[in-house]
Amino acid sequence: MRRNVDIAIAGGGLTGCLTALVLQRKFPSAKIVLLDQQQGLAQQDPRGLALALRTQQVLAEHGVWQGDLLKSPAIQHIHVSDANSPGTTTMHASKEGLPALGYVAMAGALQQELSNRCAEAAFEHLQGVQVASINAENSALVLGLSDEQQIAAKLVIVAEGSNSATRAKLGIAMQQQTYPQVAVAAKVRFAKQHQNWAYERFTAEGPAALLPQGTQEAALVWCMHPENAQQLQTANAAAQVRAVQDIFGAAPGRIAEVDYQATFPLQLAMAERFIGYRAVVLGNACHTLHPVAGQGYNLGVRDILDLAANIKANDFGAAEGLNRYQALRERDYAEIVGLTHGLVAVFSNQEPLWRNLRSKGLYALRACSGLKKPLMRKAMGFRSLW
Repeated sequence: MRRNVDIAIAGGGLTGCLTALVLQRKFPSAKIVLLDQQQGLAQQDPRGLALALRTQQVLAEHGVWQGDLLKSPAIQHIHVSDANSPGTTTMHASKEGLPALGYVAMAGALQQELSNRCAEAAFEHLQGVQVASINAENSALVLGLSDEQQIAAKLVIVAEGSNSATRAKLGIAMQQQTYPQVAVAAKVRFAKQHQNWAYERFTAEGPAALLPQGTQEAALVWCMHPENAQQLQTANAAAQVRAVQDIFGAAPGRIAEVDYQATFPLQLAMAERFIGYRAVVLGNACHTLHPVAGQGYNLGVRDILDLAANIKANDFGAAEGLNRYQALRERDYAEIVGLTHGLVAVFSNQEPLWRNLRSKGLYALRACSGLKKPLMRKAMGFRSLW
């Protein structure tokens, strides 16, 4: 059976679900179908996600910031330092007149609330299906589904994540650069409450971050060489606590416990192109970043907002709208990739000149809020820098 729709979204995860909700609100009369490979309840994802303030605002605007997400700790303060040179800088929500600089949400809780809102929405949500084939026609892409349905869509949005099969069917490859480090993920418990502080510490091997969870816990993401990650993984509990305390120093207070979770590889991956004939690729299906500065999901949310702002109801997949979208996203991608890749390169360089420049830079940011504000605004997901 063949059906005609305006928009087909491949992927029912964090990005695909939010895309459907945003587009339904922007275009309430559009025929939208969400194609979800998963069947039934959302799988539990144990990751903690750093959400920019603008991302949290978008989730609240679309009725997603409910349930367990309301317990998500707000990041009120950020402490940035370099393990190999003096100088620190801090950022505070209160000084900017903001409720928070960001939030730390559990991915499983976010997926559950997104799925709940999708179940209540007016668009069609097909579960347990995937795209088996794609064929182009004069005014549509025809998707052959795994359950033998055919859907002709004016616009196909691919939001399946980094291993997207639908992206591959569109003939879009990924350009990948593997980093020499891996990321260690763990949970940390402090001896005292964290008071909503987040910590970013740059080391010779890579950045380490502590993101507040609960009242006395934090999510640790620590980038290091694979052999050192293996040693940390096999170390006893006391040695793990000592290693984390040594790398962060006294700033976060005494660390009482470290619960190792996983080690995962790091890479920078970008789609060779992210628009095509009546198709767009967004979120992790389009870009995978280094975790420094926690920009991954937030960049995908801006994909969604820019797409909604530039496509038109008279023809959702028209080249004009997709070209406008591409121009905006290319600029944002260049800024964020430059920021994340540059931070890793600059702070891992141990030449005396670079160490001195880093130290002076951190002192300058601490002393002059005018220098700090544009960086904060970008990190919080806002377009304007002032």
